[in-house]
Amino acid sequence: MAGGAVAWQRFATLADASEALAEAVAIRLKELLARQERASLVVPGGTTPALFLAALGRRELPWEKVTLLPTDERFVAADDPASNERMLRAQFAPLAQGRVRFLSFHGHGSDIEAAASQLCAELAELPALDLVVSGMGADGHIASLFPGAEASFDNLPDSGIVVARPPGLPPRLSLSPKRLVEAGWVGLLVSGAAKEAVLKGAGSRSAPLPVDMLLGRMRGLDVYWAKE
Repeated sequence: MAGGAVAWQRFATLADASEALAEAVAIRLKELLARQERASLVVPGGTTPALFLAALGRRELPWEKVTLLPTDERFVAADDPASNERMLRAQFAPLAQGRVRFLSFHGHGSDIEAAASQLCAELAELPALDLVVSGMGADGHIASLFPGAEASFDNLPDSGIVVARPPGLPPRLSLSPKRLVEAGWVGLLVSGAAKEAVLKGAGSRSAPLPVDMLLGRMRGLDVYWAKE
């Protein structure tokens, strides 16, 4: 698997990894905003990034110049306990306080395909994403790009949004592989030995996993791994 360098940052706890990642993202945002008018930041949902989001939200930055968006979202109500946006609003103070521009994946109607089309149009107004922080599932999925669904990633010209229908779970809207891979910088926040093994096994897999798209990025990948 050819690509740029994969830099590992290792920490004893998720709290330590989250603080270090928050500082790295804050530094990069400051550097970007010193030379351009706005910057975009993509953040993951789930439970792992809560400490990172809280730590980043405490940094003093011109958040009004930042466009925030999730890597993906379940097609549920915005206030549903399973909603990534609900978690983001609870954990990321600049969003809760209305100090950051937010591209919501909600509010686009009840038809997921139509919602994806509207989101694609909104996303098309943004340049290439500046900073992406991703999580990863134990199965190697990133955002809502799941193993076994690779054919659906490329069956249409890339529009920025993929509709995912994981078996037995609510359908989801996800940023496309192209949008994620072509970001200026990508960091991956993971914890535990099982996920470490998934990442280290990339070169010996018989079939690639979605996370391998990040591991093979030409611009490299920064992994923030916590032992527990």
